[in-house]
Amino acid sequence: MKQTIANLDKCLESQLAAWPKAEQAFKNLSTVKTRTISSSGLKLQFNPSRIVSTAANISREGIEKRACFLCRDTRPAEQQVFPLEDGYELLVNPYPILKEHFTVVSTKHQPQSIRESINIFLKIASNLEPGYVVFYNGPRSGASAPDHLHLQIGSNDGIPLIDKICNNQWNSNSNISTISPFGFPVKVIKGDNKEDILSIIDSIPIIDGEYEPRMNIIACNHQGTVYTAIIKRGKHRPNCYYADGAEKRLVSPGTLDMCGLIITPREDDFNNLTEREILDIYREVTPVQPLLKVGIINAEQIDFSLNGLFTDGKQCYSGEQSVTIAENKILWQGNRIDTLSLKPLQSDNTFTLHNVTIGIGFHWERKEEQQFSGELSFKTENNKIWAINGISVEEYLVSVISSEMKPSASAEFLKAHAVISRSWVISQCRSSRYNLPESASLCKHSEGSDSDRIIKWYDHEQHTLFDVCADDHCQRYQGRNRIINSAARRAVQDTHSEIITYNGYLCDARFSKCCGGVTEEFESCWQEERHPYLAVLRDNRNNNEIPDLRNEENAKEWILDTPKSFCGSADKNTLQKSLNGYDLETPDFYRWQVEYTVSELTELFQRKSGLDIGTITDLKPLKRGGSGRIIELEVTGSRRSIVIGKELEIRRVLSESHLYSSAFVVSKEYDSQGNISKIVLNGAGWGHGVGLCQIGAATMGDLGYSYKDILQHYYPGTELKRCY
Repeated sequence: MKQTIANLDKCLESQLAAWPKAEQAFKNLSTVKTRTISSSGLKLQFNPSRIVSTAANISREGIEKRACFLCRDTRPAEQQVFPLEDGYELLVNPYPILKEHFTVVSTKHQPQSIRESINIFLKIASNLEPGYVVFYNGPRSGASAPDHLHLQIGSNDGIPLIDKICNNQWNSNSNISTISPFGFPVKVIKGDNKEDILSIIDSIPIIDGEYEPRMNIIACNHQGTVYTAIIKRGKHRPNCYYADGAEKRLVSPGTLDMCGLIITPREDDFNNLTEREILDIYREVTPVQPLLKVGIINAEQIDFSLNGLFTDGKQCYSGEQSVTIAENKILWQGNRIDTLSLKPLQSDNTFTLHNVTIGIGFHWERKEEQQFSGELSFKTENNKIWAINGISVEEYLVSVISSEMKPSASAEFLKAHAVISRSWVISQCRSSRYNLPESASLCKHSEGSDSDRIIKWYDHEQHTLFDVCADDHCQRYQGRNRIINSAARRAVQDTHSEIITYNGYLCDARFSKCCGGVTEEFESCWQEERHPYLAVLRDNRNNNEIPDLRNEENAKEWILDTPKSFCGSADKNTLQKSLNGYDLETPDFYRWQVEYTVSELTELFQRKSGLDIGTITDLKPLKRGGSGRIIELEVTGSRRSIVIGKELEIRRVLSESHLYSSAFVVSKEYDSQGNISKIVLNGAGWGHGVGLCQIGAATMGDLGYSYKDILQHYYPGTELKRCY
């Protein structure tokens, strides 16, 4: 291989002498136009022959319909082979971008994979002569033949990123450094240590259903030292690639494009593309921290205070303000408008929303004054106004961690919560931005008529005006009010961009306050979908064998007992430093009791369900989940019976707010005449019990478990990945 790499110019000369088509393609490079469009060195190249690659159909159907142009049997007869080693060979690229341009192909037809080719990649990089580069396009990051493993070698004809790497002194004490020459981060690894490179690759998330992170990689040998640059990718192609008319830009970024040499096969694009458009393309195809829109409050009138100067694009405002609904329009400063957006003039300016309701529908419901950073916007829906906060994901999480629990909780617990809250909200963003809106209540009616069987579940709605709301319906986000110290911010920073995945897919990371000793599975509470990482498991150190709590007698014995578990052994100190004040108002959450007279329960059920079944005489669990939570409950009245489910519907109709959980057993008390006088519910846990148990996880943190231990306990089989 060394001899071949040392004589690349001679390989090119030999091939061009034997292949007129390739010779002409390389001659055409001398007339290819280039222009520099920014002080950062961004360049455009007008190269019509690259339309073959830029417009390549890399869909599964497109690949299946064409012959592989890198396989021996389907290559042009004139294409020469130059030997390398380890099952690879060198070919001259007949559609060159660079004055010397080669393709390194696997002799075996196998999918594009950097792990399969990392050894040959580094061998080539180590043996490169000055002025050459070796690069890799991921299967969804610029490769026009993702079905056949290959690398590319070329001369460095002023590739902007390579010039910056070679011309800058290495100031980092580490072998790994980050630079941002074109508005997105580039990891640069000094030296040919494979483990350093793989550590960066392993930290990049794998998009659902794909087998490798999206990325571009390029390396050079500068003064005897290999420098490898890794660029994380998000989208394969920008929106302008698919646009029509004047909006269309035929740019399909591969490694060289991401290194600042943008290839344009159409002359119009070459002449008209601006630096701003290129930077917008870069932003679109590289993963960046998402910006969230969080719905805070909706009302007919919203009073708020601007703490510093904010602008609506026309003039500046500060101090006390108000917006009012008027015929489904926003009445603002005497004008009726459809939407209003107020942006802070300085990043540390904040706004305060008055009378924000938290804990909506639950027993801790109350109103608060809440202060927020970021943008404030207003939109109308159903003749009310929504106040919406625009905020980055990581800044949002600092408040979530402080709102769901206290930032004085253990650092490892806070980090675990940061990871699952990030996983959940990014999952919500994907669905709310790319799926059609659905109703707030996903409702299913099982077999039988609506009058005798109502099985409902309530999942997180696909909001139409924003990504997530700020209350328990999604996850608590109470602005800057809850950020009492720097611990929450450190937890978010220490886990920056980390999410949990299962088999390469982003996890739907559910959590509840207290599981009651055993966690529940997803399908017991929501859709009939199996999520292996949301399983029934024992909440203790050894994950002991779990009794079959679907069995009524076992469930009764379990719920009336107080078995040892992480959430059941939380001491006063753990609770005081982990739970917010309004949560501490709930003293009995691991095991609890609620009593109703027959008349109280009958009136409550009729009011909350809207059903008149007569005087209630019995509550009978028909189906329980693995944690003992009731999934279907038969409610018997003097007129008729009805079956209610799932767990949240049961909790809703049997409480003024919500029962702590549906893991309860029913007993009855009788008066002296033998009539039922009371119905008593003895229960376990607080919430649906799926996924992480917040009080159990807080206890684990205090016992010295790491955040990775906590995540593995509650989400078995998952892996940590970074998503931007």
